[in-house]
Amino acid sequence: MRAEEVTGVILAGGLSTRMGSDKALLPVAGKPLIRHLAEGMLALGIRRIVVACGTEERGRDYGNRLQGLHQGLTGEIAFAADRYPGCGPLAGLHAALSAMPEGGYAFVMACDMPMVSAALFDRLRQAVTGTEALLDPTPQAVLTPNQPFHALYHASALGELEPRLERSDLRVMSLLGALRTIRVAISEEDEASAFINLNTPELYEQFARRSE
Repeated sequence: MRAEEVTGVILAGGLSTRMGSDKALLPVAGKPLIRHLAEGMLALGIRRIVVACGTEERGRDYGNRLQGLHQGLTGEIAFAADRYPGCGPLAGLHAALSAMPEGGYAFVMACDMPMVSAALFDRLRQAVTGTEALLDPTPQAVLTPNQPFHALYHASALGELEPRLERSDLRVMSLLGALRTIRVAISEEDEASAFINLNTPELYEQFARRSE
């Protein structure tokens, strides 16, 4: 599976309660984190990006922050508002997978994960096309143990997502237990750094200082 066949997804519709401000707009290396992530995805060879933005208003704000990034893409960056407001990351994943221009896999990152690992992305893709992935039906998630994001999700996961949202079952790990999955072990230091999470002011300040 080639990188350009994958849709990049950034989950940015959360309330950022612990941070106290929108995590997607935190400055990292002189630019908003959401732009930092989008540029990182483009550097992987991804050519389509969907931002799960929570609300249409927030999508317009993010669109202003990402102006110019659609140049060179096969299609413009899309913004997907939640169809199940207030239902957390599963609502964002549902919105993004529903907005994909076609079926196939999405490379999903949360907006507070500032590091994009090219090595891990490559191994996730290889797992789909390798002999361990010759399964029928198609694997719905390719991920590392106990890490729901920085992972691949197939559009067919919508079939499991939607009924869970309808009954307000919002447990991410429970969803993963229900999907057909391939688990990929973390093998390198730069892959482990992909799971740095900036969900508190203290963690953000530490990371921002290192990035200066």
